[in-house]
Amino acid sequence: MPLRSLAWGETTSYVLEHANEENLYTIATGPSLPLSGPGATLTFQAKKQTMSAQGLYIETSTDGGSSWSQLDYINSSLKTSYKTFTYSINANVTHIRFLTKVGSTLNKYYKDVKVTRATTLTTSTTELDFGTVTNRKSTTLNAAINYNNTTYNQQVTGSCTDGNFTITATTVGATGEGQQIPVTFTPTRAGAHSGTVTLTMNGKSVTFAVKGVGQTTYYTRATASATAGGSAYVSFTSFDDATNSSATTNSGVTTAANATATAYYRAVAAQRYAFVGWKRNLSDANYVSTDAEFQAPSYTYDSESSGSPTVVTYYAVFEEKPNTVTLEPTANNYDADHYERVTLHRTFAAGYNTIALPFATTVEALTGRSSEDDWVAQLASVTYNPHDGYTLFFEKIASGHINACEPYILHLGETLADPSWTDIDLPSATPQTLAAQKGYSAAAAPDGSSYEDWTMTSNFTAAFPMSGLLGIVNGAGALMRGSSTATLNAFTAYITAPTGAYGAKMHSAFTDEWGRITHIDSLPAENSDATTVDIYDISGRRIDKVKSLPRGIYFSRGKKILVR
Repeated sequence: MPLRSLAWGETTSYVLEHANEENLYTIATGPSLPLSGPGATLTFQAKKQTMSAQGLYIETSTDGGSSWSQLDYINSSLKTSYKTFTYSINANVTHIRFLTKVGSTLNKYYKDVKVTRATTLTTSTTELDFGTVTNRKSTTLNAAINYNNTTYNQQVTGSCTDGNFTITATTVGATGEGQQIPVTFTPTRAGAHSGTVTLTMNGKSVTFAVKGVGQTTYYTRATASATAGGSAYVSFTSFDDATNSSATTNSGVTTAANATATAYYRAVAAQRYAFVGWKRNLSDANYVSTDAEFQAPSYTYDSESSGSPTVVTYYAVFEEKPNTVTLEPTANNYDADHYERVTLHRTFAAGYNTIALPFATTVEALTGRSSEDDWVAQLASVTYNPHDGYTLFFEKIASGHINACEPYILHLGETLADPSWTDIDLPSATPQTLAAQKGYSAAAAPDGSSYEDWTMTSNFTAAFPMSGLLGIVNGAGALMRGSSTATLNAFTAYITAPTGAYGAKMHSAFTDEWGRITHIDSLPAENSDATTVDIYDISGRRIDKVKSLPRGIYFSRGKKILVR
C-alpha cells in the first residue's frame, strides 16, 4: 500500500498510513493492511454504532498475511464517538487487520490507521583495519549500517575507546541499507592502536572493532664522506612519510683505483624527530647501528661495471618526539601547530598582571588550582569628574574563561611561574582591541573625549614600545604611563588613553559581576566631613549635597559611594 509523501514540516515516518473509514458489520474482516517496513507504534480511531454493539478485534501477521495473531479485542472501551487507540507492535509485523467474529452485532468503524516506522540499527562491519598510518596523518574507512528511523533526519554519532579514532557524524533519512559512516584514524604516537567504536542513532547503538598502527616517520638524511684514497659512491633513498615524498640521492663517484674507499652515513634529525638507528631494510626488527655517524662496513665493486661500485643502502630511522613548545615573552617565536604541551615562560606576580594568550583557556587551567583570589577582568567602563579625573573600571569575568587573543587583567593570590597546558591547538596570534562599553560623555571631559576612546589591546610582540601607553603595575593594580624607552613583553596587554587625558588624574578600579567595587588604586585620604566633599555621579556630574542623594552609585576623591 503506497504511502503519501511527507508534507512540508512533517518529520514522522510511517510504514502504514490508511486514512479511509472502514465499516464492519456482524461477522466481517477488513482489508489486510501491509507495512512497508518495521513498525513501532500502531494508532487508529474506532467507534461502534451503539453501546450494545459487540467489540472490534485487531490482529497482526509476521509472515505476509498467511497466519494471524490477536493483538487485542476492544469492547467496553469502544464508544459511540471516535476514540484514539495506541499499541506497541513487534518490528517483525508485516500486516495488520481489523475484524468482527461470531456473535457480533451492529456496525463498528475504524479510520486513520497509522504505524510509525521503528528505529532499528544494525551493522555488517565487525572490524576496520587501518593498517599502518604515519603519525599525525589521517586515513578514513567507512563502516556500513542498515537502519530504520521513527523520524526523518536522524544523526548517527559515534565515539571510540581509543581517541586516535574519530567518527564523522552523519545525518540519515528514514531507512537505508549499507549507509556509510566515516571513521578516521589519526595516530598521535608510534605503535599499535585498537578500540571499540559505538555508533548511536535515535536511541539505538551498534559496536565494532577498529585497529591500526601509528608509524614512526622514516628518513634517510645523510652525508657521505670517505677514507683517504678517494671519494665513496653513496646511493640512498629518502623516505619522508610526513610529506609523502621520496628521492634518490647520490654523493660522490669512485673508480677502480680507489675502490677500497669506505662510505660514511651521518643521520640528520628533522625538527620534532629523534634519531633511533640504522636499518638495512625498514622491515628489519633490529638495528645494525645506533651511531648517528655510521660507517658502512663495505660496498661491492664490479670491475665489469665501468668502475662504478655499488654501496649498500642503509636507512636512518627517526621517531617522532612529543610536540611541545615554550612561549617566550621576550622572543615570541613559535609555529602554529597542535602541541602535547604548551608552556608560557613567565613568572606572574601575586596581585595584578596583564595577560593575552593565542588560545582559549580558564583561570583554573592557567593556575592549576581553584582560588577566589585568582580571576581575570576586562575593561568595562570609564568615568570622569574634575576632582578625581578618570577612573577605569575592570569587570571580573565570573566564569573565569579566557578567550583566545583577547586582553585581560589577571589577578593572582600568589606568585605563579611557567604555567603549562596539554593538548593545545596553537594558532597564530592576532592582537585584539576592546573598548570601554559605558561611562562618561564627551561633554563631561575637558578634552572632549568619551569612554569609547579608552581601549585595551592584547600584545603578542616582544619589546613592544610603550611610550605614551598605559600599563598595569604588577601587584598594586595601578595605572602607569610608559616612558619613551619603556617596552612590553609578548602575551600581555596595554591600555590606550585619549591624548588629552594625560594631564588629569587616573585611577583603576575592579568590580565584580554585580558592579561592586573590590579594589581601587591610589585613594586619597577620606574627608570625614562628607557634606564638604565634591560628589559625582557615574556620568561625571557634580552633586551638591550628600544628604539629598537618591539611590545609586557615586564617587568622591576616587572613593565609591553606594546609596541604597
